[in-house]
Amino acid sequence: PQAGRGAIGRALPRIKDVVEREELEYEIVETTTPGHAQELARAAVESGCTFVVAVGGDGTVHEVVNGLMGEEGPIAPDVVLGVVPSGSGSDFIKTFGLPTVPEEAARNLAGKNVWGALDIARVRFRGDDGKDKMRWFANIAEAGIGAHVVVSASKMPRWLGGRAYRLAALRAIIRYRPQAGHLDFNGRKGRGVRPDTPLEPGKHAGVFTMVVVANCQFYGGGLRVAPRAIPSDGMLDVLVGEGTKRDALAALRKMHTCRPRSSLSTWSTG
Repeated sequence: PQAGRGAIGRALPRIKDVVEREELEYEIVETTTPGHAQELARAAVESGCTFVVAVGGDGTVHEVVNGLMGEEGPIAPDVVLGVVPSGSGSDFIKTFGLPTVPEEAARNLAGKNVWGALDIARVRFRGDDGKDKMRWFANIAEAGIGAHVVVSASKMPRWLGGRAYRLAALRAIIRYRPQAGHLDFNGRKGRGVRPDTPLEPGKHAGVFTMVVVANCQFYGGGLRVAPRAIPSDGMLDVLVGEGTKRDALAALRKMHTCRPRSSLSTWSTG
């Protein structure tokens, strides 16, 4: 109910009215804590539910997706994921051209705008507690300055609204340090989209300001970071920033206007 700074709590009565007019059977289960949506989604699937709807922003969608997935894949392959956006960030639905107004999105649940298969990707990482973790993502995963901005903005006062991201970006210019690392494409040559250097099988080493792995096209409040990404083609678009911190932030700003991003290299897995 607190998604979108409480917006979902205000929109829920209108969403219920639409669903009832469409004569859909439904049960509303509200979250109470972070991570609760994942638990509820998993419980729904294990009880035999085949249509699970995430009502909220990208954070809610992410939790629900992880609730639908097990260690190696979907808990139930025939489960359908629906989304009614009503959060502070709803980038996932933009790739599909779905309505951003909750009531209009609720009408789609009746089958008037159906999307097919959706790729889900797995990421393994080491958490702040030093423990190895695994998560699934349907939209975009990132390491680098963009992720630093998101984490920093999430800790700022809610009354700042969209200004929190701008302040976090300024802070990132001062505090963030590019990280040395490598990209391993598991011995398969990528299909170059506009690479600055050819991607050969094996590892691509460098000092990175950002690495974005995209299944869908949008993130960060409307940034179209991967315009060629297709969420059902079995591939991921990989964007790599190896310039300065200012280059990376400038590239992110240009994504709002679809201008060229000379500081980023782009590949597709294949």
